[in-house]
Amino acid sequence: MNFRYFADANSLLETAAAHISELAAKTAGERDSFHIALAGGNTPRPLYRRLADQPEIEWEQWLIWFGDERCVPPDSLESNYLMARQTLLDRVPIPASHIYPMYPDPTKRPEEAAEIYEHLLARHAPQVQNRPQLDLILLGLGPDGHTASLFPDTPILDEKEKNVAAVFVPKLDAWRISLTIPAIENARHILFLVDGKGKADILQRLENGPAPGEELLPVERLHPHGEMQWFVTAAH
Repeated sequence: MNFRYFADANSLLETAAAHISELAAKTAGERDSFHIALAGGNTPRPLYRRLADQPEIEWEQWLIWFGDERCVPPDSLESNYLMARQTLLDRVPIPASHIYPMYPDPTKRPEEAAEIYEHLLARHAPQVQNRPQLDLILLGLGPDGHTASLFPDTPILDEKEKNVAAVFVPKLDAWRISLTIPAIENARHILFLVDGKGKADILQRLENGPAPGEELLPVERLHPHGEMQWFVTAAH
């Protein structure tokens, strides 16, 4: 795995914003568009604000997807979409038709919303080997090894056919919708943004690999076809 450690959050954010901006420009130059799946959580929040202040970004070329979402109304404080709106989407001129919330209609059952998102990806995202190929997927890392809404001991981990699936997470007593492992693996680029505080043990395991016979963490199940990078603040 390609790990890059930073002394503090500010240096990580500066490098990540520059990396994403450059990747977007390069990709849009090749494809006339840049398809990115945003992550939720606390680490990306200041990154999105920083991206919104990048004057060189040609936002009309961006298409916004989401890696996962809580099954809550889109104006809920728990919504990844709302966080992205407040920190980025409402501050830049991305066409509304280029933004694809994962759970925009709270009257839909989670399974139905996941199926709708599957069709949106099939229709509007680049396709490679009958799967969407997003240009960049941003991801985080939970202390239990989850990423997106791929939690330990949940059936979504074994999903091989669908690109998007609904999953009930018992320990959260909540429904989530998430890109599946095959959909994430098909991305051209994957970038993990990780606050290393309190995660020294899991980061060491990810660098060294699991012990023989140890059950794989959700994040260890990912075997991407493209580039996967880890930007991590040093554990304190």
